Amino acid sequence: MASKPYDIVILPSKELVRQAIELSADLQRFGTHFQLTDIGPFPHISLYMVQLKESDLTKVQEALASIAANTPSIALQATRYYQAEGYIDAQYARTEAVAHLQMAVVEAINPIRNGLLEEDKRHFLAATGKVRENFERYGYPAVGELFRPHVTFTRFLSGKAIAAESLPESDRFSGVFTRLGLFELGSGGTCVQEVAKFTLGTGV
Repeated sequence: MASKPYDIVILPSKELVRQAIELSADLQRFGTHFQLTDIGPFPHISLYMVQLKESDLTKVQEALASIAANTPSIALQATRYYQAEGYIDAQYARTEAVAHLQMAVVEAINPIRNGLLEEDKRHFLAATGKVRENFERYGYPAVGELFRPHVTFTRFLSGKAIAAESLPESDRFSGVFTRLGLFELGSGGTCVQEVAKFTLGTGV
């Protein structure tokens, strides 16, 4: 049965989308692997990267629609930029609301997942401690205390970090996340193809 890697995410408000796309475009001057746009790759915060059978997508969408309806929009505070392995992110404070949403998604979708993501198989072999435990339990390391909410703007070809003075204040990316989304997962953690999205809080 065919399966693909997917990313279950929360999507920012239109204003935050615009700002993320603008910064991603500006960072092209440093040489980058990808640029965020409004037709993909899309700005997002990943909740759960997961391998799924295409035949299970209806079941997954039904679960996500129910979770979204009963989860209000989530306000998050951007605390800093984080740069590692050439990526540049706006990192957010992990609130109780976003942590609860992540676990609701993981617990609903984990029983449906189809093994590990292909690119995570080698990471799993080297993993230890909580990372290994999360891989074994959820097929994804960044769950629970290891969940680091962030929006990735791009990845630099050089693999090196850029100076802080080249960036606007990270606080400008604070704001509200209004939808839950299911996307096909591309290289570098990008969301390249929308499968479905659900407005948060419609049933609250």
